Amino acid sequence: MGNIRITAGCLLPLLAVLLASNVVKTQEPATPVPASPHVIEIAAKTFEFIPNEIHAKAGERVQIRLRSTDRPHGLKLNLYPEGASEDGPPGLVFDHPQDEAKVDKHHERVIEFVAARPGTYDFKCSVKCSMGHDHDRMTGKMIVDE
Repeated sequence: MGNIRITAGCLLPLLAVLLASNVVKTQEPATPVPASPHVIEIAAKTFEFIPNEIHAKAGERVQIRLRSTDRPHGLKLNLYPEGASEDGPPGLVFDHPQDEAKVDKHHERVIEFVAARPGTYDFKCSVKCSMGHDHDRMTGKMIVDE
């Protein structure tokens, strides 16, 4: 077999092809990176959530990190905004449906969902943490803005 000779006249078209293929590669669409969730930390202690009013934007993935400071507590979110009919799809959409989230003393529980519709959503403690009617005060609101 013979030797291959590259002349200056052949080198320029070859360079042009190599550069063009590199440009095409850099213009390929990047793999979409999932948006990080909006993290909201809530401390639960006897008779109150801190904070008891939280905010998110419609369409946003929300991650609530519920931490108990003194005894077992729970968090139950209303899936439909105040005044909305419960006939249609819920306004808060969970990947893994759950009725409530319970957390033991000095532990943390992560609750993740998409805030699909704007509105005000009530939440309350789902664990009877005291005798009497004071437990009814352990409530809060999640406001989902457009």
